[in-house]
Amino acid sequence: MKKLLSHPLAKFLLNQYVLTGFSFALWMIFLDANNYFIHAELNQQIDAVEADIEFYESTLERDRELLKQLNTNPEAFETYARENFGMHKEGETVTVIEFEDSSDE
Repeated sequence: MKKLLSHPLAKFLLNQYVLTGFSFALWMIFLDANNYFIHAELNQQIDAVEADIEFYESTLERDRELLKQLNTNPEAFETYARENFGMHKEGETVTVIEFEDSSDE
């Protein structure tokens, strides 16, 4: 046992500062309220929220472009109303055909 404790690596590892630093590192990684695992989970949530932000910004830009077209082009407005709201002129009959395999859900 004395031979093992007299080894230079054992002396280094049993140094009070090394033991204190090692204990501190273990505490911060595993036991603290803000440990590594909580930070990893929070980083995943941040990534998900950033992906949502990117999606909604692209959707917003697409909708702004559509709104601009609808405000400036009466033909585009009529086409949009006919396609999305089933509107029709007097005397017209509109028939909507939906297939079982085509769903917007």
